[in-house]
Amino acid sequence: MVAACSEPPGAKRAANAILITCDTLRADRLGVYGYERATSPELDAFARDALVFDRAYSCAPWTQPALSSLLTGRPPEEIGVTPGNTKRMGKSVETLAETLRARGFATAACVSNGLVRKVPPNFAGIGLEQGFEHYDSEMTAREKNRVAFERDASGTTDAALAWLATRPRDGRFFLWVHFQDPHGPYLPPPELAAEFARTPKDEKLPLGTTQRGLGQIPQYQNLDGENRPDVYRDRYDAEIRYFDREFGRLIAELRARGLLDDSIVVFTADHGESLGEHDQYFCHGENVQREQVHVPLLVRPPGGVSKGAERDRRGYARSNAHVNHLDVAPTLFEALDLPALAGWRGLPLSEPSTLPRERALVQSFVAQRKNVSEWAIGDGRWRLLWRERDEPRLYDVLVDPGELRDLAAEQPEVVARLQAAYAEYERSLGAQDGVETALDDETSKGLEALGYVEAPNR
Repeated sequence: MVAACSEPPGAKRAANAILITCDTLRADRLGVYGYERATSPELDAFARDALVFDRAYSCAPWTQPALSSLLTGRPPEEIGVTPGNTKRMGKSVETLAETLRARGFATAACVSNGLVRKVPPNFAGIGLEQGFEHYDSEMTAREKNRVAFERDASGTTDAALAWLATRPRDGRFFLWVHFQDPHGPYLPPPELAAEFARTPKDEKLPLGTTQRGLGQIPQYQNLDGENRPDVYRDRYDAEIRYFDREFGRLIAELRARGLLDDSIVVFTADHGESLGEHDQYFCHGENVQREQVHVPLLVRPPGGVSKGAERDRRGYARSNAHVNHLDVAPTLFEALDLPALAGWRGLPLSEPSTLPRERALVQSFVAQRKNVSEWAIGDGRWRLLWRERDEPRLYDVLVDPGELRDLAAEQPEVVARLQAAYAEYERSLGAQDGVETALDDETSKGLEALGYVEAPNR
């Protein structure tokens, strides 16, 4: 169902823009997207005043290229952030924060993933800090099994509220808040772990010695020798609830400060997570199957979605338009009454019924090792996936959302159409080399542990 409104959902001009992102969050583990467990009551409540997009995709299944595209409105290949998580955007790439700051906005970010941490002078970050006059990446906690820093959901909300309390009062602002939970290892607060724990099945998996999730528990996810996958799935749900609790606290404070209804608020995830699909366990950055790139996307215009919006039986204004992260930048700028930048490839989402039908969108997993890289292009119904040396696979995600039945042999005309669309996409790219991220020894080892870079002589 595409939401129909008597007036565009984003008709009221926004004073401010707020972008909230959550790491490694699957759409189908949220109540607003039909999940039966109470993982997201706060997000579900927020969604009742937002436009909910059911067919939203990230540009990539891992953090660096996904967030870089989100914050620039341009695909990863065009801003030089592939392969892997080891390159950053060059300074010539203009970010949302840079554009808004040049127009007089106060710009602030509070982030919680060690990969986007800025620790001068040895680690130059990955370019996401460009344009933010306040970039809070203070992280003192280390992950359980890796040389990687992070900040939990409570600390992230605290950081955002601290900035809001001291922000300039006489101007507009752009705030980006990125939560790390539920990124693995799954370590929710004990009370939430207990609340979501169920009796696990007897199925067991090998405990891996690498960070890969194919047929095993990845090394970084290993919870004291636990090898039953149901335990990990329950802990993932509990981590979502922890994030959700802190998301609710942030939204409540925005409302109490009178900022919520004056702002456009967009919520999404950088990417998803495999929980056993296609024999991939508790990992991402392994492929472009739907579970790794299908993301939640909620757009709350100033004052909320109009009263005239068509809603489903649960009270949500939903859209089945085919959209992705590249649409976020133009959506924010339209609400702020600012012109979109010429290089942006996305479209504003205020009136989803006007978006092109069968719109072709691309997802890419470009690794350092080319033989494992994977690409996808889809039109909302069909998704075509391929690797460099393999035959393409075609899925009808409307009837097969788990992408289990390959229809490429039965639908050659759809395969040909999507291949032609991808060839046109490739021709349209403006190639731009990224800058190798300057890594200190500790960070380099951390990225190796994450599986994002190859160890020397391997």
